[in-house]
Amino acid sequence: MYFTGVSGSGHAVFVMKNSVIVGADAVGAVLDGTYKDVGDGKLDVSVTLTVPAGTSLVTGAIAGRNPMAQQITTILPANLGNGRPIGVQTPTGPVNVVFRRLRDIP
Repeated sequence: MYFTGVSGSGHAVFVMKNSVIVGADAVGAVLDGTYKDVGDGKLDVSVTLTVPAGTSLVTGAIAGRNPMAQQITTILPANLGNGRPIGVQTPTGPVNVVFRRLRDIP
């Protein structure tokens, strides 16, 4: 996924399988969470984003002396937007996300 906020942009890789989400980005942040198909072509997603101490987020927030964790919940299209930007509200501000599917996992 590629993401942008008021203070920058970034990218991450994650896996979605069996209702579990795990991933990481280039600055060492990790994603851990779950998703559930709620019908009508939508997924209910809940992830914890944990960033290393001192990390600047694309929303403009900065982690302090300790790692910072934030819970992000959203409803996403089941096709993850099919390459179109999706707005996601996080506890520290809005982020636009573009998902790109790499491949299926057997």
